[in-house]
Formats: sequence, structure tokens, C-alpha cells
Amino acid sequence: MHYITVTAPDSEVIGYAWAEAGADDVEWVDRRASSVSAYKASMEWYKRIREARKRGLTPLGVLNLLSHEPGVGPVTKAADAAVVEELARVVTPADDQRLLDQLDRDDPEAWRELGDAFDALTDEDRDVQWGGGQKSPSGAIHVPFPMYSQGVHRAVDALLGVGAVTPEHRWMDNPVPTPSPEGTLRPADAVRAATAVVRGEKFCDGTIDNALKSGLLDAVVASLRAWYADPAAVQPRPPAPADARPDSGQAHRLPQQDLPEPPDPSSPMCRFCGGSPAADVAFRAHRGLVVLMGFRKTDGPMCMTCGLAVYRALTTHTLAWGWWSPLSLFVFAPLTLVRNALAVRKVKRLPAPGPGTLGPRYDPGVPVRRRPRAYIALVPVLWVLFMIVTGLSGGV
Repeated sequence: MHYITVTAPDSEVIGYAWAEAGADDVEWVDRRASSVSAYKASMEWYKRIREARKRGLTPLGVLNLLSHEPGVGPVTKAADAAVVEELARVVTPADDQRLLDQLDRDDPEAWRELGDAFDALTDEDRDVQWGGGQKSPSGAIHVPFPMYSQGVHRAVDALLGVGAVTPEHRWMDNPVPTPSPEGTLRPADAVRAATAVVRGEKFCDGTIDNALKSGLLDAVVASLRAWYADPAAVQPRPPAPADARPDSGQAHRLPQQDLPEPPDPSSPMCRFCGGSPAADVAFRAHRGLVVLMGFRKTDGPMCMTCGLAVYRALTTHTLAWGWWSPLSLFVFAPLTLVRNALAVRKVKRLPAPGPGTLGPRYDPGVPVRRRPRAYIALVPVLWVLFMIVTGLSGGV
């Protein structure tokens, strides 16, 4: 299978587009730890993939086409789709820092309140009682709901006060972090857990109750308080092993050097067939019609095969029709031929292109010297020689 990596202008990886061999469509997966802005951008990229697909391109053709967009990496081979799914679970140091930047270090009163609120929790506060569940006279059963104490509400408000609950963590797309065997959390994971627990309560009653009973909230607050006291003293947990299971409850982290390489703009594909390598060249044709003149230009990345085809076609056209006006004869036609001869040298230096992905490859046909139309140029040449000879004869 093949995939491309899409990045934002600030180099944050937005997501990945990929296609398996023999597949009839292109898949898209956004990076789960990305920021809210990157997630919104991923929705736009999904639309762009669909639009490219409507053009009739093959899946690999879509990837090749998009790989030349700003912020998109080259088409890369991978063993299977699991590789891309693993990349989508990568959490970078920049992701962690983005969440830590949401914490308000400039409000010491809020941090003091966080510590006081959790220190003040009693066993009665932690033993959450549930209401509802009873059957009404009509037969309807009231949905059970947790009845949190004022102490619990105060503790939750304190987490909000220090900025530990942030929309920058897309908690519904990520597993809830779990404490280490020692009962600790990395500071960024503490923000993730606080966001998931507090936000999750609105969708599932009892989320805070479960976090209190499991010790998750205590681990969150202990980690945040340690980070606030001395950020440099809080060391990050080592990266998860490469064979970590996706459903283990922890996002898979890779070292920074294992992230996809930045986009490589030096390997364009042919604008006609999608083959690679290609050179950025321009070929021209000229037509002179006594008092009128026509100019034509075809430029862009071209592989060796398509580039030769364009060169031979436009050069033959110029040799046939580029002489039939005074300026064309002495200026524009010769200049066009010289420019084409210089441009084709870049194309001829290219190796044979790889498989085309955007459409059929042009047939270069026979060389220019074997095309009869090219020798129409002899007519004006012979005419000029005739006029010179006549002039010289008349002078004698």
C-alpha cells in the first residue's frame, strides 16, 4: 500500500491519505492527538480527496496528485494499512506541550484552590450516592443519576480553574490515560484525563464517580500539582514499545526522529501521465502567417517520454509553419527552435519514468528529422537562397 502525510503550515501532522494495492478508493485518517485546528483542516482534506477522486484518477493517481500540494509529503510505500493506523496514534512532544500550554501558571490562587479542594475531599464526598431508579405510578423508571457533594463540585471547578479541561484535547477520539503502576501520570496525560473525565460526565453519568473510585482523579491532581511546583522536575514517561497494543489505554508514542519526513518538493511527477522522475520544462511552437503570428507554450513537469513527445510535436509544427512572415523567418522561428533544443536537454537527461498514474503516457513517435513536415522549412530556406543568388547575379 501507499500513503501520503499531510501537515499544517506549522509542521503539525494533520493526517494521512492511503490506498491499498488493488483498492478502488482512497482512505483518510486524521491524527488522533492533533489540535482542534488540525482536525478541522483534516475535514477539508477529506473533501479534497473526494473531489480528486471524482476526476477519474486511480487511487494512486490521487495520492501522486496531492503529494505536490504544499505541506504534503511524497508518496511512501508501507507493508499494510496497519502502518498508517499506527502513525495516526503517534503523540509527539509538541502535542504534549500544546496541552501544557493550556494550563494557567499565572494564577497562583487557582492552583492553591486546586490543592485545597482535593485535600478537603472526605470519604463521604468520595462515596457518591445515586438518585433515581425508582418506578413512577405511570410505570416509567427514572434514570439513575449521581448526586455529587459540594466538595466534589468544588474539586471539578478547581480543575476547570487551572485550565486542565481544554477543547485542545479531542477526548472522544482518544482512550482515557491510565496511571502507571506507581499511580502517576505524565503532566500532559493528566490534562487528557481531566478533560475526558469532566467532559465525559455530560455524556455518561458517573464518569467522575468512576474516576474518584479508581484513583484516576487523585493521580491527575497529584501530577498537575507536581508540574506546577517544578515543571523541570517532572520527567516524561519513556515512549511506549513498538508492539504496544492500540487498545491498551495508552496512545502509542514514537521518538521524534521516527516521525514522517517533511515534504520533498524535489521529486515532481509528469503533468500528463503522473510518472516520475520529471523535469520542469517549457516547450514552444510558433506560426507565422504573413502579417499574423501565433505563439503556443506547454510547460510544467514532464517525464522523459512525455517531454520528448511534446518537444517533437511543437518543434515539428514550428519547422512547418513558423516561417511565413518576415519576423517569423528571421526572429521568432529560430528563437523558438533554439529554446526548445535547450529545454529538451533537461528531459533527455532523465531516466525512464516509473508507471504512470494520471493517464496514458504520450508516444514520442519518430524523431523530428524523420518527419516529412519538418522539411517544409526547406521551402523558405531555398527561397532565401534563391533571392540571394538572384541578387548577386543581378549585381554582376
